[in-house]
Amino acid sequence: MSRKERSTDNTKERSLGTALRAFMVEARREPRDVVIVFLAVAVVGILSYQYGSKRFFYDQWYGDLSGERLYDLYQYLYWFTSEFVLYFLLLIPVILFLHRKRLRDFGVTVGDWRFGLRVSLLFYAVMLPILWVVSASASFQDVYPHSQIVRGDWTLFLIYEAAFILYFIGWEFIWRGYMLFGLLPYTGATVAVLAQMIPFVILHYGKPMPETFGAIVAGIALGALSVRTRSFLYAVLIHWSVMLTIDLLATLRFRSAIDGIGPAAFIDVFSALLR
Repeated sequence: MSRKERSTDNTKERSLGTALRAFMVEARREPRDVVIVFLAVAVVGILSYQYGSKRFFYDQWYGDLSGERLYDLYQYLYWFTSEFVLYFLLLIPVILFLHRKRLRDFGVTVGDWRFGLRVSLLFYAVMLPILWVVSASASFQDVYPHSQIVRGDWTLFLIYEAAFILYFIGWEFIWRGYMLFGLLPYTGATVAVLAQMIPFVILHYGKPMPETFGAIVAGIALGALSVRTRSFLYAVLIHWSVMLTIDLLATLRFRSAIDGIGPAAFIDVFSALLR
């Protein structure tokens, strides 16, 4: 290597080292909470991908459980509870001992419950007729519930939906609770809402295009609602109630074998609740 090449490499090394040192100096000047938020979200995201997925459940236990009739349900129960543990429970000691703040400072409170419930009910009222019409499509019924074995047994259905609540607590808390309220005092509402929306949308990649683009609107709307109510719980309520309705309608359609959307179809479909 020539002297010029060595000199160029040394310059690059010094430039990289200088840049890293400058970054560390600037990072120390930033609010401690902001740095912790970004690092904690990155860590639990990695843990979720590695250990909290259905893929991990398959790799670890498919050989032992593949013959089980309820294997499909088991993998979803594992996924739902893992997201609750990693995205909610694991962040509690981070808030208490690293941020040294109260859980309510990160949206773990009922907040403005009157406003939160009004908006939740209004949103649900708007979505209900839309879900009823969409549920008549075969593609809808083929996808929901994700664990399709629960369609034939109401007890399994209730177990699945109860576990789904845990999933949404974890899912909503990391974005509309921990990340949003962790950034809010330092960045303001606009940046905090937009920041938590981005990873939320990224995690919708691979889903149908309307749903992926809809995640932009949903991420902003749910973030704004959480800021207004000072609570992430109404995002949980909205998200879970919509998914519960989707799963229920798909199950009732499956059990009744009725695809109509008129009043008579409505009565016949819901008569399947007694079957």
